[in-house]
Amino acid sequence: MESIDEIIEFLTLYFQSRNIHNFGFVGYKVIKNLIIYIAGIKDIHMIRMIFEKMVKLGWFIKRKTKSKTDFLFIYDNKVTKTKLV
Repeated sequence: MESIDEIIEFLTLYFQSRNIHNFGFVGYKVIKNLIIYIAGIKDIHMIRMIFEKMVKLGWFIKRKTKSKTDFLFIYDNKVTKTKLV
């Protein structure tokens, strides 16, 4: 099994190549389904952990509207690139 960092790196490359940022703001469910499809991970807790780490690294912008929370993928995250180098 790959490490979480390797999975995140693979997911970001996939998201960039498929231009996921053009989806605009979407709910967690959409991103969760993409992670299940791309990485083949079925464990809900693992998916949530990966997603929260991606948000923490700055790959997603969080927007809250009333009781709904949406996320936007950031195509070129300069903050994460400086952390990984």
